[in-house]
Amino acid sequence: MVDLLEFLRNPSSFPHHPQHVEIRQTHASVLAIAPPFVYKVKKRVNLGFLDFTQLEERKRNCERELELNSRFCAGIYLAVLPIAMKHGQLFFGTAGEVVDYALQMKQLPDGYFLNQLLQAGKVTHHMLDTVLEILKDFYKKYPSESSIAKYGNVGKIREVVEENITTLEQHTDIVVYPASLEVIRNYFHRFFQYNQELFTKRVQEQRIQDCHGDLHLEHIHIRKGKVCIYDCIEFNDSFRYIDVASDIAFLAMDFDYHGRPDLSLYVTTRMAELLHDPDLMLLANFYKCYRACVRAKVECIKASEQEVTVVEREASREEAKGYVSLALQYALFNSEPAVLIVCGRSGCGKTTLAESLAKVLNWKCVSSDVLRKEAAGLPLYQRSDPKIRQSLYALPVTDKVYHKLLEETLALVKNRQGVVIDATFGLAKHREFFGQALAKESVPYYFLEMKTSEGVMKKRLAIRNVIKQVVSDARLEDFDLLRRIYQEPNEVPSEHLLEVNADAGVEETLARVLKKVLFLLHTK
Repeated sequence: MVDLLEFLRNPSSFPHHPQHVEIRQTHASVLAIAPPFVYKVKKRVNLGFLDFTQLEERKRNCERELELNSRFCAGIYLAVLPIAMKHGQLFFGTAGEVVDYALQMKQLPDGYFLNQLLQAGKVTHHMLDTVLEILKDFYKKYPSESSIAKYGNVGKIREVVEENITTLEQHTDIVVYPASLEVIRNYFHRFFQYNQELFTKRVQEQRIQDCHGDLHLEHIHIRKGKVCIYDCIEFNDSFRYIDVASDIAFLAMDFDYHGRPDLSLYVTTRMAELLHDPDLMLLANFYKCYRACVRAKVECIKASEQEVTVVEREASREEAKGYVSLALQYALFNSEPAVLIVCGRSGCGKTTLAESLAKVLNWKCVSSDVLRKEAAGLPLYQRSDPKIRQSLYALPVTDKVYHKLLEETLALVKNRQGVVIDATFGLAKHREFFGQALAKESVPYYFLEMKTSEGVMKKRLAIRNVIKQVVSDARLEDFDLLRRIYQEPNEVPSEHLLEVNADAGVEETLARVLKKVLFLLHTK
């Protein structure tokens, strides 16, 4: 592959002698951007779900890719060109031993891919309507057949879903939190258990079709009203023989990933209307969760390939983490923003858990300790002197802190972002007005009260004197006072309250919390 990479990097290798060549890599292909063309060569890899180790398979898949993508983007895919070896040199042609094949495509103008248009703030509902109309017409043109419909069987879908989770489990060095994958798997199992009739109905309604299979933002190009949808899956038919809800979910998920849940919702609701398919909405979150896992898997594979640059591998690691976080959000909260309020007595470990939850969900963590000190203009990691503490923690100041906490929380959820709150919430009145405000806005919220022994709390408070990165001013000397003024959250409704045993380490505690939240949400 090294020789082939050098060959593709060299402008003189190409018949039209471009001025420059840019190399990009995916988990399965090498792309040589040689204006005005792009050449795509399959990597000699076996990833289980695809096998390009044999020359004939690489050729067949190039030809298959040209044929299938012509359904969406006629005129862009041009030819399959042989690459031969003669006297130790590679060249395009057949005068020698053919060792590879390249799919030749027209280069699409930069700046008009949907991810680029989104970043530039140019994506509109009208633009998306154009894309969705094309997809609607495509689905109608290529209806389901009996040989394809069988891929809508629950067992087949379960098999593909499980394969993704198993692959991700092999990359826990990248994914970081195995507990996330356990919760996601549990979510899928529950969905299959309670929705078997829905999957059967999808098959009966002929919703399982020969789709695109890889329908995300980078694979849609829009310029001057002309839409080109390209790079559909050719290497594994089972990844393309899917429910149309799964195809659309990929696009919707990608809008979520890029911070536009409003466009994600528009895509699913509009497509349900166009296809006269209300059940699409019932499946949207399930398939978005699955699609996020697919993207995470792809990025994990790319991050593990040594021929990919260090910069690209690191970028793929971060993307994989982001997609797993998104899948976890779907598994727990569907596509809705929620508020997790990590509370409890000082020293119970709530800050550590809150920060871990925010990281694993990719949500913002809002801390009462940080807001309190920022409002007072005090250094975050320096304990205030006794006179300042007396006024800093007075009830009127604390009331203002909790009102500010609510204000920031509501601003985030109105932008459809989830929030983790790190605060003691030791007074019933603060919990009540918070709960009432969130309920008024129809925002799901859950108090996670951290519980641990007094011995553990005292130990944690004691070591704060030697740890520099501590925002809270509470110390061991304050323990008795803080215990007396703390009011147990007896008034919080059981459906909004979870008790968390915080005696264990952070990873074990995090795993417990995620499982409890999943159980609470899916047993209502």
